[in-house]
Amino acid sequence: MTDLLAAAVVLLAPGTHRVTINSVEIAYHVHGTGPVIVAHAGGPGAQWDIVRVPEVEKFATVVYIEPVGTGASGRLDDPGVYTIERYVNDVEGLRAILGLQRFVLLGHSHGGFVAQAYALAHPSRLRGLILFSTTPTTGPEWQNDVEANLQWFASEPWFPDAKLALAQETSAATDDEMTAIFRREMPLYFADWTGNAARYEPRRAAVRFSVAPSRAVTDPAAPNQVGVAPVFDVTRRLGEIKVPTLVISGRKDFVCSVKFGRMLHDAIPDARLVILPRSGHMGHIEEPLAFAGTIHEYMDELDRKRKR
Repeated sequence: MTDLLAAAVVLLAPGTHRVTINSVEIAYHVHGTGPVIVAHAGGPGAQWDIVRVPEVEKFATVVYIEPVGTGASGRLDDPGVYTIERYVNDVEGLRAILGLQRFVLLGHSHGGFVAQAYALAHPSRLRGLILFSTTPTTGPEWQNDVEANLQWFASEPWFPDAKLALAQETSAATDDEMTAIFRREMPLYFADWTGNAARYEPRRAAVRFSVAPSRAVTDPAAPNQVGVAPVFDVTRRLGEIKVPTLVISGRKDFVCSVKFGRMLHDAIPDARLVILPRSGHMGHIEEPLAFAGTIHEYMDELDRKRKR
C-alpha cells in the first residue's frame, strides 16, 4: 500500500476528522461503506447531522462536511467571505485531501447551491450530482413562491409562531438563539408535522444551527441589512452541468418547491427528477426508505454507465 493510499484509508475511516483547508480547520464525519458521497447540509449554518441518512450509509461511504463557520469547523475573521465560492473551494480542498479522483456530491437546500456551483467549477471531479430539495435561483420568482406556499400551513396550530420565527432569523446573535428560532420554524419544513410530531420531535430536540454564516451574508442591494442573503441564480448556466444528476424534491416543500426541482431537471442535460409524494423539505427524514432507495438506484446506474 502506498503512503498516499494509506493516508486516504485513514482519512476515510469511520468517525470524526479534522483537516485544515484554506487556513481554517474543517471538521467532517465519515459513516458507512461503499462508493463515496460527500454530503453538504443547508442553512447556511445547519449542522451536519440534519442531513444524515443512515439508510444511505448501508451502501455508500458518506462524508458529511461541516462547512466553515458551522458546528466544529472554524470561523472566519471576515464575515464577508462566507460565500458560495468559499464553500466550493472548501469542498474541493477536502476532495484533494481525501485523494478522491471523482466522487458524488449531495447538496441539500443551501448545500444544493454549493453543489451546483461546484459542478460548474469542477466538472471533471464529479461522477454524480444529487440536488436535494434545492433551487437554482433565489430571485423574485422563488421569493414569491415561498410566500405563497406558506399558506399551505395556515390552519395548523403551530403556524403563527413558526411564521414569526422565520421573520426573527436575522435577530439571532448566538448559536443558541439561532437554534431556538429554527426549532420553532421547523414544522414548516415537513409535509405533515402535526400528524407525525411524535416521530419528528427527537430530531427537533437534536438539531443545532450556527449563526455565523447566516449573519455574515449581506445582499449588495441591501448593505445595511445584516443577514440578507445575496441572490443565488445559476439558471442560465444549468445547461453547462454535464454530470449525471439526480434531483429530489418533496411534493409539499414550501421553500424549494417541485417547481424548482422541475427547473433543474429540465435544464440539466443528464438529469432525473424524483418527487417524494409525502415529503416537504426533509424527505430523508419523512420518507427515509424511498429517499435511500432512489439514491441506491442512482448509484447503481452510475456504476453501469462507468462499465459501458
